[in-house]
Amino acid sequence: MLVDEMLWVLRNARRHAADPGLRTASGFAAGAGRAPAVHRAQVGRWESGAVEITQDLVRRYEIVLGLPEGQLLCAIDQFARNASPVRSTAALNPREDPDVDETLQLVERAVAPERMTGHDWDRLSANLGRMPHAMVRAGDWEHLMRRCIHELVVTVGLEYDLRAEAVARLAGHPRSGAVVADMVRDILDDPRAQFYNDTMSLLQFTTHPAALRILLDELSTPTNPDALRACLIALTSLVTGDHLTPGLARAAAHLAIGHLRDSRAPYRVHRGAANLLRALELPGRTRLAQALTAEDRSFAASIILEGRAVPPETLRRVRRRVRAAVDESQPEPDGEPVLYRLLDTALGHTDEMTRSNALSILMISPQGQVVGREYAAELATARAEGDVIAAHECCTVLTWLGRAEDLPLFIDMACSPETGPEMVAEVGVVAGNCVEPRTPVRAAREARCADRLRHVLHDNHAADPNRMADCVRGLTYILGMRGRFDTLAALSSSLDHAADHAVVNEVAQPVLGWWLSMPAHIRPEA
Repeated sequence: MLVDEMLWVLRNARRHAADPGLRTASGFAAGAGRAPAVHRAQVGRWESGAVEITQDLVRRYEIVLGLPEGQLLCAIDQFARNASPVRSTAALNPREDPDVDETLQLVERAVAPERMTGHDWDRLSANLGRMPHAMVRAGDWEHLMRRCIHELVVTVGLEYDLRAEAVARLAGHPRSGAVVADMVRDILDDPRAQFYNDTMSLLQFTTHPAALRILLDELSTPTNPDALRACLIALTSLVTGDHLTPGLARAAAHLAIGHLRDSRAPYRVHRGAANLLRALELPGRTRLAQALTAEDRSFAASIILEGRAVPPETLRRVRRRVRAAVDESQPEPDGEPVLYRLLDTALGHTDEMTRSNALSILMISPQGQVVGREYAAELATARAEGDVIAAHECCTVLTWLGRAEDLPLFIDMACSPETGPEMVAEVGVVAGNCVEPRTPVRAAREARCADRLRHVLHDNHAADPNRMADCVRGLTYILGMRGRFDTLAALSSSLDHAADHAVVNEVAQPVLGWWLSMPAHIRPEA
């Protein structure tokens, strides 16, 4: 299957070339003055699997099409990661051995307060992955992984995907198991931690024995809803990879059922627990689903039995709409089965790790903008109809595929007092991940977010801490990703004079402090 997916990556890129003259086999074969010309029949051989796919061949496609370096290679790496999660090397490696001097220079840059690009991380991780006995000090190795995760949280698009693949390679390296376990343990013990999923997801890329114990402890005694959700996602991935013994599986199932039936838990925890129970393939899951339906948790029953959260007719309608829009956007009809599988996984699969891999590929593929446009329309409909489950599912897709053109909707939802706190947290990430140029319109949006955050901080001090934390995280994420550290600093300073608002300070200062303590060489360049 991976070969078919790699061939689709090449065909898809050529057929959507920005220059229409490069979309034909003959036009692409000419090389556009960037690569040696070949006979047009050679393009057919490349894209049909008649010849071996190499890194040099994929780079030719990137160069001739004028794509950023690594864009197609990264998509191939993401497909390969689905098939083989624990892997320390790139899917396609250069024929020559890793350059030791280049690798050491990149290590020195990564442990210094200097900026690293996604391509830097890609080269560094690919080189280290082919050096099982790499001579890197233990402290530096841990620093590499911690820094890459830190950058991962505040990057988008190809820069995100390159770092995500890089840190997965580092986590899969023979010397990384204990480091990953320590990183996860540290983040769970840190009361200031804000983003859990990126770190805890590393556990799926290692077979270190401490990984499962950490996750089961968190499942038994959650740090907070965000950490619990990340734990459920990571455990589901490990179950899918057959890493749980029957005894551990029974323990995980018992704890997951408890969280699923906890009426105080947020939707994302309920969804994560249902996904874990589906992956465990419990013998009595039909009875469990019936009980959940009776308890007004039909979405969880649907996940356990069918792997979907929304009603089947809704899912079919959305899929038809998106597929029609994608087909209409194609320069030529192709009926690519790889594309349709990718869309079905991204749009309907509730397992967050599987779905995230599909969405990360679409994010750097031409079809991503089309899917994002259609899902923004679906989100607007869900909001108007008060369909909370559908809105959550839309935000899952739009976290990856949101467009700047739809920021009016996203910002309005994030700033509206009518939006529930959990939805503010989700749509805040959607809005924060949308890149837009500096204009008066952008400045007005940022001012609105700052005003709403100020209101939450100073007028809602009696609110439930977890609910307030969701609002603060969502709005702060928007401002942080846009580089508005001046605004965040002013808000933090204002809280210093609100000592009577103990709950506000307890909830808000760790969030604001996380962003304000971020080193300059890691902060978003927004």
